[in-house]
Amino acid sequence: MKIVRDLLWYILLLCVGTIFYLFSIMDTLTFLTFAIAVIGILPLVRTAIIRNSDPLSPKALLPFTYTLYALGPLHVSTQFPSHVIIYYLLLQLLGLLAMRLGLYVAVKGRLNLDINRAFHRLTGSSKMLWVLISIIIILMSATSLLTYLYTFGGIAGYIEIGYGGNFYLILREGQIIGAGFEWGLLGAILILFYGLKQRSKLCLFGGIVLFVSVAYIVLLTGRRSQLLYPLLFGVALFHYGYKRIPSPVFAVMILLGITIAQYYALARYFLPKGLVYALSQVWPAIARNPYLVAPWAANEFCVPAASLLEVLHYGGPGLLLGRSYIASLWAPIPFVMRLFSQISFDVNTWRLSTFYPDLLAAGRGLGFSPVTEGYMNFGMIGIFLQLFFYGYIIGKTYNHLLTKPTWSALLLFAGSLPVFLIDGMRINSASLMWRWTRVYLMPWIILIILNAIVPKRGRTLLRSEST
Repeated sequence: MKIVRDLLWYILLLCVGTIFYLFSIMDTLTFLTFAIAVIGILPLVRTAIIRNSDPLSPKALLPFTYTLYALGPLHVSTQFPSHVIIYYLLLQLLGLLAMRLGLYVAVKGRLNLDINRAFHRLTGSSKMLWVLISIIIILMSATSLLTYLYTFGGIAGYIEIGYGGNFYLILREGQIIGAGFEWGLLGAILILFYGLKQRSKLCLFGGIVLFVSVAYIVLLTGRRSQLLYPLLFGVALFHYGYKRIPSPVFAVMILLGITIAQYYALARYFLPKGLVYALSQVWPAIARNPYLVAPWAANEFCVPAASLLEVLHYGGPGLLLGRSYIASLWAPIPFVMRLFSQISFDVNTWRLSTFYPDLLAAGRGLGFSPVTEGYMNFGMIGIFLQLFFYGYIIGKTYNHLLTKPTWSALLLFAGSLPVFLIDGMRINSASLMWRWTRVYLMPWIILIILNAIVPKRGRTLLRSEST
């Protein structure tokens, strides 16, 4: 043991010496950029090369996406002085370390390589509940879609509005209820998963038809997140509930997914002439300049965290002392969130009205960084607290799945992963809570309600099946 301790000590000294050496030959901006990139990307690389590691672990995925959003604005930061950029990177590094600490504190369990056996088959009450969840979420989707069709004047009107400011202006003034298309995709995935588990060709076919139909409409409108997040939900169900995805395969899937998402983002400008036409128009430009599909070339990763650069350079509204979090606390409850809009502070609206009033008037948005929101509320302490609890919450849902692999735990984590992996890095906390609790946790919420309503029937069904 003494030899091992001595070896670890020498390795630690070597690492510290290497850091000081790199710091001596790099300028501060380059060193901080390098530090964020290494701390953020290394967990995913480590997961990809170590056998039997979990590629869907938030400890590997969240630092990676955080890094993309943190370093993205550097591509367009030439308008800001160097001291602002250095301070920006220091705050981003603080947020990254805080999030990783929250994940480390929350995740104590380890992935059981036989976790799929815990979800071997849908039988008894679990089978009945899964069918009910699928039916209810599809009925909710259908009801919500009726409000969409009424507001936009049918499917054709909805597609014609497309992606942009006009859509959000109509959304703001219309009487739309729920998340129709996203709930429809979640329902299709639940049916597909049921078909896989039960080996039902009818359910597989029905799920595929429903998913492709809804996904095609979503693609025609340009709202890629409405398709991407349900896909991540389905990947989590498949990985833990059916068959584990090898880590290298999932790492390649992530890189391909980023490239495809950026390709589609460029094609959105041509969508009025059809999906195939739009996709075909982008290819010649990318063939000439592949740089266009790189992560740092996408507004997706450049714009949200640029909010921090703007606050540091131009100034903010003063410390909010938690006012922006008031709406977050009530976001899960329908209609109640609007009652607190007068005393809460919408950081995204403030950014648009202060720096981009034309975009606000046109109904467009730019996203927002959780690091900026934490800084605007309580300064550096706010960054640490917000990002620590951000990592801690998703870490707890993951740890719950590892230690108690139940259907409830699986739906909870599958509904949390897409939102925390991407959405939480690019929107304010109130919008995050709304999308998390009222869209992607809906299958889990339905399961909890059904378990509370029919616990005795479930037990009776199990007993009758065993006799």
